[in-house]
Amino acid sequence: MFGKGRNTKDSELGAVTVFLILILAVMFGFIAVFIDYARIAALHVQTERLTHAAVRSVMSAYDPVLQQEYGLFAYGESDGQQIMVKVLNDSAKRTARAQTLPLMNTKLDSSSLQMERELGKYSIFNEQIREEMKYKAPVDFTFEVLEKLKPLSQNMKEASHTVDLLKRLQKLYDQREAKLDDMLVKQREAGARMEEVRKRIIKQQGAYIPNQYIWDPLEVVADIAAQYKHYVHVYEDNKKSVDDVKIMQMEKYSRRAKSALDRLRQAKVQAGEEHDKLLLEAKEPLNEARQINEEMRKVIAQYKQRAANAGYDEVSAAPTPSGGGSNADPLVGSARQKVEDLLIPDKEFEQWEAEIEKQRASINTVNNRLTGMMRALSFYTDPFMNADMLKQEVVSALKEMDKYLNAYVWSGAANVLDSEARMMDTRRGPDKERKKMEKEAKNKLKHAYRIIEVLSKGKQSAEQFQELEQYYNESIAFNQSTSSPSVTTDLSYDTYEAAGASMDSMDGLYGAASGLLTQLGDEFYQNEYALSYYHHVDFSRFGSLAGSGANVGNAAQILGDQLEVNNQEVEYILYGFHNPTGNLASAYGEIFAMRLAIRTMEGLVKNSSKGNPLVILAAALLYGVEKAIEDMIMLAQKGYVPLSDFLKFRMTYKDHLRLFLMLHSNNERKMSRMLALIRLNTDVNPAERRTYAKGEVKNGMRLWFLPGVMKMLGTASKEGESIKGSVYYVTKTAHFSY
Repeated sequence: MFGKGRNTKDSELGAVTVFLILILAVMFGFIAVFIDYARIAALHVQTERLTHAAVRSVMSAYDPVLQQEYGLFAYGESDGQQIMVKVLNDSAKRTARAQTLPLMNTKLDSSSLQMERELGKYSIFNEQIREEMKYKAPVDFTFEVLEKLKPLSQNMKEASHTVDLLKRLQKLYDQREAKLDDMLVKQREAGARMEEVRKRIIKQQGAYIPNQYIWDPLEVVADIAAQYKHYVHVYEDNKKSVDDVKIMQMEKYSRRAKSALDRLRQAKVQAGEEHDKLLLEAKEPLNEARQINEEMRKVIAQYKQRAANAGYDEVSAAPTPSGGGSNADPLVGSARQKVEDLLIPDKEFEQWEAEIEKQRASINTVNNRLTGMMRALSFYTDPFMNADMLKQEVVSALKEMDKYLNAYVWSGAANVLDSEARMMDTRRGPDKERKKMEKEAKNKLKHAYRIIEVLSKGKQSAEQFQELEQYYNESIAFNQSTSSPSVTTDLSYDTYEAAGASMDSMDGLYGAASGLLTQLGDEFYQNEYALSYYHHVDFSRFGSLAGSGANVGNAAQILGDQLEVNNQEVEYILYGFHNPTGNLASAYGEIFAMRLAIRTMEGLVKNSSKGNPLVILAAALLYGVEKAIEDMIMLAQKGYVPLSDFLKFRMTYKDHLRLFLMLHSNNERKMSRMLALIRLNTDVNPAERRTYAKGEVKNGMRLWFLPGVMKMLGTASKEGESIKGSVYYVTKTAHFSY
């Protein structure tokens, strides 16, 4: 009985032992799994940190030249894979510990490095420019652009509006007046045809017809009446005693009289046809003048609202550190308020048309008298006519003819056309002064253009510019973009066109500035970057060229090293000429145009008292050209010019370039030019230098407990994880971009 109890107790103890062993095994397995889980988590963290460290180390080998000279980051010429492997190997060595339990005991399995995103791509280059200039550019824009443009905005708006309107009206005005002159010319030509008819009636100016002999010359019809009395006398004598000589004289008189009448009749018909034709033609320029006058009226109405004014208003309303607003001087646009005076009332056109019709009708009365006179004179061989009556017929016709000629041909108080011409001259009184100023302004403008002409003709291409052009074209092709023509400055020798173009540039300038107020776009940062990192011309070298022009022929010699690429980089970025002088000519021309616009605005104020709006404009343009020339000299000699007589802000050469960069929007071409210059100056091709790295590291670690269980539990089922045998592998990726 006791033996049986002991066996029972042993069985129970064994069962408990087995149970405890099972519990311990389960607990140990559970703990073992968590130990490997912890080791795996640590492996993930360590591998990720190691991957990031390796990629950072690789990207720390940026090109120092690009960074120091242009503030750009791009990977240098080192072997990135080699740097990465070295970093990974050194890291593995540092983790080794002697006489310790290696909890991780990792093993680097593999690594890879991928480099992308070349600096030469527009998007990458533009992103780095934005990062470099994001703090500096807005400050420069506010202080260097808005602070100077804002106070001038309303005056320039009024000036641009006024010049644009008056420039169009001036052309239309001159066209209209030329048409009216054509009308008078046609009327005078028509009248002159009747003067030719009079010459077939009588030779002298007056209407006195003395008696003549039939053997005297008979050339005009008045001679018929003058010789008729003698003809009757010879006729009566011949009846008494027939004389062959007398017969011959009478026959000669008859032939010459017929010939004189035929010539008068022919002249009368021809003159009548031409007279009517010319007066109908006179209506054409009159109608055209009327149409031009109506076009002037429409232009005045249209220009009361002008779309280009919006940019000026937005800049004027922009907040600036100095505060304050921008109010226009009322005198700037005063000429625009007088433009209605340039129009001709409709009733004057009606009067001119009525006068043409009156002139057409006047010839009918003359022709009727001529017809009656010729009918009477046609009886030149009838011995029973009254000689005094024939003379009276001629005198009567001459009086009617002279009445017409006094009204339309001969100068005098009675001449209707002279009276019309005097009325036109009275209205055109200021034109003489205006045309004198226009001529003077045109001559001065030609003088100002001399240096631009010389520089523009200097199209020789230096070796550096040829190389630069090659780099530029390669950048365009690399970005799959399209090239575009260089920015040219067209020189108009018409003062009005030159002033209009300069005002159009100011419209564009303020429009561009207003656009930047709402969004500081990429091109804004590019422009400021170009001014910060690239060189521009030393404008003081233009000093001896901007004055009298005596040395213009030696422009290339005087400018010297300023014709080299590295001294005109900003100008090249702006204008894009691949020759030593094209960029300088364009810069000089645009500065002159801007000064012309500002000074013309001042001229509108200073000449507002002249009354006639076209005279005000002509005087303003003359003032503008003269002062713009002085400004170019001052800018070269002192390095700055006052923004305006009304605003003493100083404008340097660089300030002008900043405005022109803003005005000419062609950012892809600008970026290719900047990249080409970087390549030329550093021998570094941005299209071959990358700015982005993707590194991948695969690390392994032997599992301590139950690798199959770990796999079964799904620990290695995620992407980048795997188990081979008892080794657990993890792959981590790191990205780095400058």
